[in-house]
Amino acid sequence: MSRLDRIIDNYEVKTRLEHEGRLSERDIQTRLARFSISAARADCMLNQTREVLCLHGVHTINFPAYHAFSRELGKLTRAETSLETQQREMMWRVDKWEMRGLSREVLLDIATNVFNLPPPSCTQD
Repeated sequence: MSRLDRIIDNYEVKTRLEHEGRLSERDIQTRLARFSISAARADCMLNQTREVLCLHGVHTINFPAYHAFSRELGKLTRAETSLETQQREMMWRVDKWEMRGLSREVLLDIATNVFNLPPPSCTQD
């Protein structure tokens, strides 16, 4: 059983126990389907981020911080905003995590390769 299957099974058990008798089977299945989609997306993002970190030779002790950055970008890219707004917010997050000691190059690589969110181009007047 894969990690993702375990997470989904645990969610189903939790949902059934918490809402015993209050939710119909259809409602439980709807919640489970939505959670499955969300969990699969998060797992894919986690694996892609891990690949970028391994390519850059990042020590595993630093993985949680990079994964937190990746989750922030995941939330940002799901929001319905313009590309310029997303790029501005992404750069703010890159600066924030760089100040926390992470590598700017790795952060930008995660943004570009995992989320297809390139840094904004600098134009000077």
